Amino acid sequence: MPDPGRARVAFCSLAGLIATAACGPAEIHNLHTLHTDSAGIPIVTAVAPLWEPDEAWKVDAEPVVEIGTVSGPLEYQFSDVVAAVRLSSGDIVVADRGASELRSYDAAGTFQWRAGRFGQGPGEFESLDFLGTTTGDSLVTYDEALMRVQLFYTGGRMARSFELRPQRFDPDPDGGSPSPEDLSGPDKTVGVVGRQLIVRFIELGDLRTSGVVRQVDDRVVAVALGNSSATGLIVVGGEEALLRGGRSQGQYAFGNMPEYGAAADRVAVIDTEAWSVRVLSPADGTIERIVRRDVAPREATDALFEEHLAGILAMFSSAPPEEVDRIRQMWRDFPRAPVLPVLRSIHVDATGHLWLQPYYVAGAEPPPFEIHAPDGTWLGSVSVPPGLVRAFIQYQAPYMEIGEDYILGVWTDELDVQYVRMYRINK
Repeated sequence: MPDPGRARVAFCSLAGLIATAACGPAEIHNLHTLHTDSAGIPIVTAVAPLWEPDEAWKVDAEPVVEIGTVSGPLEYQFSDVVAAVRLSSGDIVVADRGASELRSYDAAGTFQWRAGRFGQGPGEFESLDFLGTTTGDSLVTYDEALMRVQLFYTGGRMARSFELRPQRFDPDPDGGSPSPEDLSGPDKTVGVVGRQLIVRFIELGDLRTSGVVRQVDDRVVAVALGNSSATGLIVVGGEEALLRGGRSQGQYAFGNMPEYGAAADRVAVIDTEAWSVRVLSPADGTIERIVRRDVAPREATDALFEEHLAGILAMFSSAPPEEVDRIRQMWRDFPRAPVLPVLRSIHVDATGHLWLQPYYVAGAEPPPFEIHAPDGTWLGSVSVPPGLVRAFIQYQAPYMEIGEDYILGVWTDELDVQYVRMYRINK
């Protein structure tokens, strides 16, 4: 039975929201969620989590499958895993950028086959930056250096490939040829939704001259894997930076940036300065709903900055002392935002749930994910095992696949050796 005290808190919060809502009539669901509408776009405001403590999902502490070794056979040694995906058969395919190859393992983690090598030819990679799956368990890869998409059959044989090139998405009212300032260029891959590859393009001509600005805008694009046609979905402000005279003044500490997730027939976009998610149709970019919470950003205090800096310097623990001193001074010289970002990243799982990662400074223990149902309802928190690497599109960190009842990702030990692990989610 719901706790009456918590219900009263939720009701009071909702009453305040209703009093200030100016975008249309509100509908309350279970005293946890406020549903409103603005210009035909549903807005879901989460007030309190729906789960009771004994209802929350739990991720097993130990993996059901672990692939990797420190000094064993080479097919089990990883150097730079960017993604691992699970096929309908239970097989796991791993993309190792360091080895420029795909490796397949059965459901128990036993090696089966490898495909690919370094190069520019068919089935080769200069920079194996992404791996996903599409219809029929076909494998989709993206090579950022070659701007090339390659599709492979389940057994590792290459099916087809095509290149992504800078192009114009906004129509020219005068019918002229596009100039370089009108073009968007392919950058990082977000994910696969059905038969569409979701790619972040960069607005090449988007230059600003001074102040703290979103330095370069992002354009989220859906690329059809069948005919390689590209459809622009949305343009959002890029990473926050300090510019003077059109030139970057280095890192802007605690700056905001967009992050993306894609799965289950939806694309999710967050701007890290607020707890707000835009859920888009991958067909045309229509905003299907906005999911939000009222979360105030924390002040970027000197103490938090020092904690952040310590976490950054820990990444360079093996560097010469003079190099560590240079990095320390460089970060101390960077300007910083007055408040921390609210969010760090977002994932969409195979059932359409949104996994939101609250912001944390470098070196800190990551907080649990906050889970929102496909309709936007805030369900509650889910912790994942320590050492499992979080995925951030902006930083090209290892991607993490969240299935209906599992999490598949990269786990690192105290020696920074990589393992591919799959954990069960108990719902």
